[in-house]
Amino acid sequence: MARNIIPSFSDLLQRMRARLFLSGGYGFGAITLLAVVVGVVVGYAAIGFYLAISLLLTFTFGVDEETLATGASSLDWWHLLFVPVIGGLVVGQLLRLHKRGQTSGVANVIEAAALRDSRIGLKDGTISAAATIVSLGTGASMGREGPAVHFGATLASFITRSLKLNPAAARILLGCGVASAVAASFNAPIAGVFFALEVIIGHYALQTFAPIVIAAIAGTVVSRIHLGNFPAFETTDYFITSFWEFPAFFILGIVSAMAAVVFMAGLRWADRMRDKWKAVPVWLQPAVAGIGIGSLALMYPEILSIGYEATSHALDGSYSLSLLLALIVAKIAATIVSYAGRFGGGVFSPSLFIGAMVGGAFGILAGSVFPDLASTPGLYAVVGMGAVASAVLGAPISTILIVFEITGDYNVTIAVMIASAIASVVSSLFYQRSFFLMQLANRGLQLDGGRATFLLKSATVGEHMSRDFYTVRDTDTAEKARELLIVQGGGVLVVTDETGKIVGVLSLNQMPSTVFSEGQEKERLVGEFTREVGQLLKTTEPLEVALKSLDLSGEEALPVVSPSQEDIVVGLIRHRDVMQEYTRALLETHGQNEPMNRIR
Repeated sequence: MARNIIPSFSDLLQRMRARLFLSGGYGFGAITLLAVVVGVVVGYAAIGFYLAISLLLTFTFGVDEETLATGASSLDWWHLLFVPVIGGLVVGQLLRLHKRGQTSGVANVIEAAALRDSRIGLKDGTISAAATIVSLGTGASMGREGPAVHFGATLASFITRSLKLNPAAARILLGCGVASAVAASFNAPIAGVFFALEVIIGHYALQTFAPIVIAAIAGTVVSRIHLGNFPAFETTDYFITSFWEFPAFFILGIVSAMAAVVFMAGLRWADRMRDKWKAVPVWLQPAVAGIGIGSLALMYPEILSIGYEATSHALDGSYSLSLLLALIVAKIAATIVSYAGRFGGGVFSPSLFIGAMVGGAFGILAGSVFPDLASTPGLYAVVGMGAVASAVLGAPISTILIVFEITGDYNVTIAVMIASAIASVVSSLFYQRSFFLMQLANRGLQLDGGRATFLLKSATVGEHMSRDFYTVRDTDTAEKARELLIVQGGGVLVVTDETGKIVGVLSLNQMPSTVFSEGQEKERLVGEFTREVGQLLKTTEPLEVALKSLDLSGEEALPVVSPSQEDIVVGLIRHRDVMQEYTRALLETHGQNEPMNRIR
């Protein structure tokens, strides 16, 4: 019988794995090679994503993404109204194949990196990508960058699962996929690196930084080979007219934060109402939302799809104050409708759009009040774009870098940094740190501090308390208490009354030295030395509460009671045990708890 000399895909994977891990481990060379592979694969996926959306827009509206607003303004009313509806029907059918019934985005990648060993299902990731292409290609008022990040992470996860890499390596390569997707989408390699580290990975460890840089470079090279080396927005050279404008940039940061809060609050409302919207089946909801999008497009075609043409006009200072203000409201409404209707897409492009309009309008007003001191409205549009996006994404560093790289203009560095920092701080103080963390919070996942903080918020005291403790009654002698403390090597004793209810705690340093000498002093009762406990912890409370209580009280350990019997101690929670769990999760997040020289 003739042998099949053509190796299968699984055979190729096994051969690659055997070569990379010949000695049972892998080092920087293997990770570097995998980072290049992930960067190239995701880079091609990102430009394919871009081209597919542009081709579909050409088919549905007769113009590509760069001239969509202008081209759509000349179309018949029925064209603008029915294309989003038809697109919604197609998206609805795709959602029937998705296990969650809605597309995935950056929040899902954050969750995967923190809690799911960087595992993202290929089927759901592919369906989300397809639904996003159809959504944006038929006018849904969303962005393509978030879905591109998710699809890049999906491909990176598929590669790591195929090679059976451990969670530490999988997390690094997930970051590589994210960095490559951002870099290829925006032609912004530096921003891609910092977005992956700041938003997804959550740290800047050197062993993670180097591969992510390599992947971002690979994605950028792929993008520039096929799409050219051009910034996403063509702008003129802006210059700050006077340093007296700095207070204006500060105020613009506050105004941008307000716009970001309104935007995120609307999306949060849509997120909650969507699950309660039972009258319309899931597969039909995008089509219903399509009616709203088409109706808004009849008045303001600029809100269709990604909206880069309108954003560019705001950066050029081509729009009047009335149009800028109207587009702010229209874009926020259109994005909320799109999101509520389960269309696929992200929020980064809408944030840039809204920010550019807010900044442009602010610049016109500033120029009318201080004509000799204010810069052009286009400069304020760039600043507002960075400020709103920073607040929405909760990633000021990477957002500032993205704005610099997509505009190619570094003359407004200080202005963008001031406004973005203020907007991020103000929005986090009065609302949420980011839209992605808000999405996760709506699912009951508090990941604003990463995996380690999530452990403190999700794990309970009962799961980590010690049931190995001694009790004494307040009527027992000090000698008995001394013997128990010596047996357990110090620590604390739980003191109870005759019914078993807690009275307080007792440690060696609470007892006078005379108790340990021969004589009548040792016959004194425990109750004389007992110290009351300021706070009792319940088994159902999160570790975060326990850590705060331990820090505030200065106690080494605190008694734990059950919710049903709040005066009966069932365990002790010790400061060192809580910190040990926190440190373990922190090291695991940084890839140090599981050596990278092992495969699963």
